[in-house]
Amino acid sequence: MNPILDPTVYLPDAEARIMPDGRVYLYGSHDNPGDTEFCSTNYVTYSSTDLIHWQDHGIIFNSTDKKHGVNNGLTLGAPDCIVSHNRYYLYYCMYGNRMGVAVADKPDGPFKNLGPVTPADGQSIDPAIFIDDDGQAYYFWGQFNLRGGQLATDMQTIIPTTINTNILSEHEHGFHEGASIRKIKGIYYLTYTDISRGRATSLAYATAKQPLGPYTKRGIIIDNTGSDSSSWNNHGSIELVNHQLYVFYHRSSQNSIYNRRLCIEPLTLNVDGSINEVQMSSTGVETALPVNQPITVSRLSRMRLKLPFNALIEPMALHPLGSADTLAYVKNNDWIQFDHVDFGHNCQQFKISLATPKPMRVEVWLENNHKIGTIKINHPGPDWQTYQIYHGTLAKTAGIHRVWLKFGAENHAVGRLGNLKSVQFIEEREK
Repeated sequence: MNPILDPTVYLPDAEARIMPDGRVYLYGSHDNPGDTEFCSTNYVTYSSTDLIHWQDHGIIFNSTDKKHGVNNGLTLGAPDCIVSHNRYYLYYCMYGNRMGVAVADKPDGPFKNLGPVTPADGQSIDPAIFIDDDGQAYYFWGQFNLRGGQLATDMQTIIPTTINTNILSEHEHGFHEGASIRKIKGIYYLTYTDISRGRATSLAYATAKQPLGPYTKRGIIIDNTGSDSSSWNNHGSIELVNHQLYVFYHRSSQNSIYNRRLCIEPLTLNVDGSINEVQMSSTGVETALPVNQPITVSRLSRMRLKLPFNALIEPMALHPLGSADTLAYVKNNDWIQFDHVDFGHNCQQFKISLATPKPMRVEVWLENNHKIGTIKINHPGPDWQTYQIYHGTLAKTAGIHRVWLKFGAENHAVGRLGNLKSVQFIEEREK
């Protein structure tokens, strides 16, 4: 389900890599919960065999711990990692456009600093690493303008005569940052953060016949607009796992450009090499949100965004509630979306966990603008922190559907209405 990690884990900018042990490893930045800065001073990694159950390997590199060979306390930005000759190379960037590489004997580290990547060190951010079928390694880096070149055998020196200083640009390709490269069926795919839709919320891709280009922009893979009112960027990668192509990307939370969470969507790779744009979903690689189980608000895929003329009003957003989330600052006419919700064979009831001191209602809508149920809260609780269970009935519903929860004020209530924690659809038992 999306997000794929615990709601308290913020791992954006993810590079997903299948390593020799057969597991998929995630290498990304690591946002501090509730912070007002991107990233942190450490990297963590997770791995999986099925993209559903993820093992936490803990901290693999830390700029405040001298055992990793760096002790400057600088913030670590988006990384990448690759294996070469049984050694694992972690390419990192730091505030101040510092770019370097660390090495380990295992994919989960611990990594020890080797030193700067030259001449990229001091120039920009967001390293990307690729090793071609002939064993030649390539290094890419840049913001607004993507550069790349062949790496020498020391894995930290870019051969000057091979450098292409204009692989992608912002004005021509919408390139903002976050390059990632893969080779699929003989074609080189560069995915990157794209700003051509007004914000850097999209992942785009370009293809070429050679690692250093020339590249042709092919389209957008995914756009995270709608995940949070203040969402600003997207950054991720594609990876072929068991013959299925996936995109790994992040979504913002907490009405901020930070607190970014990792999500996955399966992709369709067409015979002409193109990739269809895919929408954000609640389920990711799984089939459906199951009937008879609470669906937490962290599983929502889209929400009503803050209106421009309401700039001073706190918008609806996901906020931490212990180890889970609450959907806070819900107001009249707000809505959220869940995808692939399973109603079983005969669902006629639902319940919500809600904290509200005001009269309000929660409506359930399906595709084709079809409302199937409403809960009216005529006897609200004492405040926005006391959660209560409210029950409602549904028109008989079966199968898997896209669901919208819409919120409304009752009895002339105004302003903030309530905080929602979960919804559960209940299947009638056969008699």
